Amino acid sequence: MLSSLNFSELEKKLSSLSLLVVGDLILDRYFWGKVERISPEAPVPVFELREITYSLGGSANVASNLRGLKVNTLLMGVVGEDEAGEILLNLAKEKGIDTSGVLKDKERPTILKTRVLAQSQQLLRIDKEERKPLSPQIQKAFKKLYAELLERIDGVIISDYAKGMFLNEGFCSWLIQEANRREKFVMVDPKSPNWTKYAGATTITPNLKEFKEVLHWENLREDNFDKVAPYLIEKYQLEFLVVTLGKEGIYLFEPARGGLKFPSQAREVYDVSGAGDTVIASLSAFYGIKLDLETSIALANLCAGIVVGKVGTQPVYLEELESFGKGF
Repeated sequence: MLSSLNFSELEKKLSSLSLLVVGDLILDRYFWGKVERISPEAPVPVFELREITYSLGGSANVASNLRGLKVNTLLMGVVGEDEAGEILLNLAKEKGIDTSGVLKDKERPTILKTRVLAQSQQLLRIDKEERKPLSPQIQKAFKKLYAELLERIDGVIISDYAKGMFLNEGFCSWLIQEANRREKFVMVDPKSPNWTKYAGATTITPNLKEFKEVLHWENLREDNFDKVAPYLIEKYQLEFLVVTLGKEGIYLFEPARGGLKFPSQAREVYDVSGAGDTVIASLSAFYGIKLDLETSIALANLCAGIVVGKVGTQPVYLEELESFGKGF
């Protein structure tokens, strides 16, 4: 499949595409070190810190993956008036991500996830966050910004981590309706099992756990994907449905063609964090340049296979896809 793709032409098309990522911005911090002894004070390991690094997480990682694929990327979300927020914004700008849609809110901290790793193994994760809806003032400012940003882009990715960006009643639905009104496609990475707020999107891309939660919410006892997918597509006015299955790959249901499963292409698995971000980013990118849906999913599956072979939250790059795909 990849052998038939002209990567020079692919890069040219991706570089002409502009996508907006709307969602919960997270800063990932990594404490790297080693453990070689147990503390004499208590039966706990002594962690010797060697290095601290930062990377973009949450919806910011979706944006990072888009930039890795050469897509013009705009980001919309909220950070706090704090050091973590400044680090996140600087990291995004260094990658060439347009942060004009990011607002600062002095009433909430920037979401910070700290992971402690020894010998590349995660020992502990520490989260700093406040899950609360946007203030009326911030939501009003976002609506004005969104209307302006829609004029500059080809499609929208909604990256819901249930941290606050989409906790306001009706806000997510409004975003989708406004995009539809301007004929922009909308891809949704969901967190809520109640898909009412995602209705009208082009597709929704839950992972297997999230999909099972939706089936429970809908009181659907049928576990045959080919039978439940048409119901969900019709109820929520989707064009197709995508379920990421972890080590089992990706499932696609398209009403005209039925269900299709793409086996995982991962060669090594070190860290699955951020794999869902990679899938929705790459799917949106390839769908956005008008590749057929099956090819877009297959390429997104390959991108996921690359990113799980990395430690920590990292994006995939077009050059890696070209190199990785030579074995297929």
